[in-house]
Amino acid sequence: MAGMVIILLLGWGIISFSDVLWSAYSTYKSDSTKIVKSGHWGDIVIRDVLLDLPDEFVMLPSDSKDNQWFFEGYTWAMVLDLLESAQLSDQALHDWITTTPRRHDTDGIRLMPTDQQILDLSPESRSILYPILTGMSANSDVKDVICFKEEILNQQLKDSGLSRSSLDLLNRLLYRNPSSPLLIFSDWDVALRQIASNAEKRLFVKTLSRKPSLLAEIRVTPDSNIDQLVNYWGVGGRRKDIEPLLASIKSLKTNVDLSLVYLLPPFVRDRVYSYPFPSSDGTGIKQDCFWTAFNTFNLTPDDNLSEMDYIAHKLEHEYYKIYEPSQLGDIICLSVGEKKVIHAAIFITTDIVFTKNGYDFTQPWILMRKSDMLEVYKARYPASTLQPIYFRKRTI
Repeated sequence: MAGMVIILLLGWGIISFSDVLWSAYSTYKSDSTKIVKSGHWGDIVIRDVLLDLPDEFVMLPSDSKDNQWFFEGYTWAMVLDLLESAQLSDQALHDWITTTPRRHDTDGIRLMPTDQQILDLSPESRSILYPILTGMSANSDVKDVICFKEEILNQQLKDSGLSRSSLDLLNRLLYRNPSSPLLIFSDWDVALRQIASNAEKRLFVKTLSRKPSLLAEIRVTPDSNIDQLVNYWGVGGRRKDIEPLLASIKSLKTNVDLSLVYLLPPFVRDRVYSYPFPSSDGTGIKQDCFWTAFNTFNLTPDDNLSEMDYIAHKLEHEYYKIYEPSQLGDIICLSVGEKKVIHAAIFITTDIVFTKNGYDFTQPWILMRKSDMLEVYKARYPASTLQPIYFRKRTI
């Protein structure tokens, strides 16, 4: 029976032989399987996975030993107040104030702490200082923030092959932002300078760069309402592509778990679970979350959708605001502060989104839980109130 499904998919040109690796069906269950039952998108089977960064994308930073923390808009008196609030020991506070090199720029204060000063910070001190630093764009290259669910991090580290000293180093540098359950790591340069072997450094980067994602399937049964499923998954003029496949699977008279990939728009299908190629000179199109979300139904990507002014024009003329997402392709925007939009993703089903969490080539296109996405951005912007805003394209 399984072979019949594969033959049908191959015959229609919906998959290639290489696509068979993404098995179109599954007959097994595991403890990580969760069925989300909801009417119009069907029964969705979810499995958690971790995506490895390709070996050729594991890059080590240049061997710079200058740490620079820039407090934008701060006076030295304001930095002193912040340091005094950071739960430092008396001796550590004295050293930060009296011996840490600093520069008074016209637009803020720049501190240059040593690696040892950073290593000696407690998780409580980091949770006070780092939200300030990571919230300032000038520190974005210095503080590349990664957020982990504790149980997911444990899975990433399990059987990673990292040495005990590297694991202890990581544990020393983890912290939590206020009111967030996620563990956060951002001291890449400092950590890598403590590791002697390049092979161990690469393993450290590769291990921490693994991205949680979801394998999602739709369970088609003899009792499935094919018209209802086609109405949901066939939006954007794709009904003719969706209906024959679902109808043929239903005719098998058995339960089949079909990868959701085969029901998603070509733009999504071609990218999900993959990494973009880096540009040779770093000046390529910024394939970030906005470029991704607003190109979802485009057969040929519109590269202007990497520009926020262009996106704002599109939103005004081609989309309308909705109360909450309920249709494949609805756009979820996250904003902080006054009209500052920081992220966009595509609604897939009840708690599944398609997203790319950053423009860098080390960020893959993934399916993830909407609730997890919200937690990540709440952790990244702890000083702001995260506000979801939802849009739907008028022609879909």
